Amino acid sequence: SSGINAEWPLRPGQNCHLGLNFMDELLQTITEPAGPVHETFRLWITTEGHPQFPINLLQIGLKYTNEPPQGVKAGVKRTYNGVTQDQLDITNMPQWKPMLYTVAILHTVVQERRKFGPLGWNIPYEFNQADLTASIQFLQNHLDDMDPRHGVNWSTVQYMIGEVQYGGRVTDDMDKRLLKTFCKVWFREEMFAPGFQFFTPTGNNSDAGKPYTIPQCKTVQQYLDFIEKLPPVDSPEVFGLHPNANITYQSKSARDILDTILNIQPK
Repeated sequence: SSGINAEWPLRPGQNCHLGLNFMDELLQTITEPAGPVHETFRLWITTEGHPQFPINLLQIGLKYTNEPPQGVKAGVKRTYNGVTQDQLDITNMPQWKPMLYTVAILHTVVQERRKFGPLGWNIPYEFNQADLTASIQFLQNHLDDMDPRHGVNWSTVQYMIGEVQYGGRVTDDMDKRLLKTFCKVWFREEMFAPGFQFFTPTGNNSDAGKPYTIPQCKTVQQYLDFIEKLPPVDSPEVFGLHPNANITYQSKSARDILDTILNIQPK
């Protein structure tokens, strides 16, 4: 009935890769319909990548993918595009806005390190928006319950973010040690100091870390304006890696692109 009525049905549940045999049947149904099909009829299917997914089905359709944005600038901008002014003003605690920006930086960094392969993470963890949302909600709750006389309980913040929210996905001991180090260095009282930077450059490029600071902004638009001034290309040092890590990343990117081109060629 969807084909006759020009509807756009969705094959639900991101699990088409679990029913590969049905995908062959679906392809035959689309290419050899039993009755008339409206010219504006479209079928949406959702799936994870799978090496045995029918290549013919992919070739006759348009492909969409939702990937994390590339780079610190794009990643943090995506986060703040989802932040409302009401959320930014939800608490009057002065620690809220800097800590919100810091968790946005952390979210981007843990995702960006995946592109460096084993140099970034021993295991390529699927950090996603749910981790960021849970961390933001935890920070808000913690500040709401905080006694202003005692300040932020940094050991609790570091544990919850490094061991629970993001750390809950991490299984490798060295990866967990790295994540806990990020939290220990970034989530502490020194983060509120004017000269705080998320990384300290090495070598002669002493100014490289200046853009990666915590802005003193009051509105979402001010944050977006600040983010717009971030460098379009990030040094691997931003992610805690040696500058030569770019060689590994660029080699891996070129290899992945060529492999993808070869895999989608007609058999």
